[in-house]
Parts: sequence; C-alpha cells; structure tokens
Amino acid sequence: MARAARADRRRPGRPARLSRDGILDGALDLLERAPREPLTIARIAAEVDAVPAALYRHFASLDDLLDSVLGRVLGAAPLEIRRRAGWPEQVRDWMTSLRAHLLRYPAVLSLIGRRGRTSPRWLEAIAELIAILERGGLRGARLARAQLWIAETTIGLAMQEASLSLPEQIEGARASLPEMSEAGRGRLAPLVPHLAKLDGDAFFEFVADRTIAALVDLVEDR
Repeated sequence: MARAARADRRRPGRPARLSRDGILDGALDLLERAPREPLTIARIAAEVDAVPAALYRHFASLDDLLDSVLGRVLGAAPLEIRRRAGWPEQVRDWMTSLRAHLLRYPAVLSLIGRRGRTSPRWLEAIAELIAILERGGLRGARLARAQLWIAETTIGLAMQEASLSLPEQIEGARASLPEMSEAGRGRLAPLVPHLAKLDGDAFFEFVADRTIAALVDLVEDR
C-alpha cells in the first residue's frame, strides 16, 4: 500500500524526485518483497529509478546508507519493552522484540557488522539493553560481560534461524543419522523426537528463561 501511495504521487511521465526518505522507502520495499535477499546499491538504485551514483547525493557513504536502512528496520516498530516491568522482564522484552525485528528482515543481519565496522544503529539498541541492566544494579566488568552475553546470544540465534529454521535443522539432523558413526548415532538419535517438539519460539523462550535466571544470580551475587 505504501509503495502504491508513493507511486501515485509521481507526476505522469516523470520519475519521482529522489530524496533521502524516498531511497530508504525503496530499500524497505525491497526488504518487504524479498527479506532474505542482500541489499546492494544497485538493487536500491533500481528500486527508486536512479543510477547508483545518484544515491550518494543523499548519503555520505555506503555505510551511511546501510546504517540508515538498519535504523529504519530497528525503528519501524519500537522495541516492545514494558516500561513499568522489572528489569528481568525488560531484558526478556529486549531479547524477544529484537529477535522478531531481525527475523522479519533477515537481510539486515549482515548490516550490523561490515568489514570490521559495527553499525551505530545497532549500538543504539545495545545502549538500551545497557540501561536495563544498569537498573538491575550491574556495573563495570559485570555489566560489560552481561550486555555482550545477551546481545551475542540474541543475534547469534537470530542468524541461525534466518539461515535455517529450527524444524529444518532437526529434519536435517534426522536425515543425516544413518551417515553417523554408530556411537554418535546412539547418542543423538534418542534426542531427535524431543527436539522435533520444539519450534524456534519455544527454544528462544527456553534460552531467555535460562539467561535471565543466570543474570538474576549474577546480580544477587554481586
């Protein structure tokens, strides 16, 4: 609908005037239609009926453009964190909300870190997590380790799910059982029926439960 509305505002016979917001709208349109396809300058330029060089009149660099796309994704629906909840519940909200955002547009996972550079937009999301952990009483080295642990766990699972869903992983393991050693198959095969009962949401909830329980222990042990 949004794409159609933007198209309706174009003058007949003339391309839409290029703008920073229009370029970001085009990138989001691409993600909506093909959420797993890598975003490239060429694809974004084609989407907005422009040559790639024209995009740099509105963005200082490729990093600026892709950071802005990531910012649009993370900001499209604010992280659903209950402001009056206790800090453990807010950590859960941060983890589950961020995972939902990233799995909606898996292509943006590669925008978080590129060529040794971490996106400032991603760091803003991390800053929100740090504020939650500070409310729990964590400081210094413990705070640093805790935020890294939660962020790496969340994004790591999201990346794995984006490349291969949990049910697909389990089915792949089941199919490969005959090719395993007898000893290895004997250990894994009995677990497959239990694993098959899990889906991505249920497993992520388990991970969040264990993570938050360990964080509470860390806070109480300080």
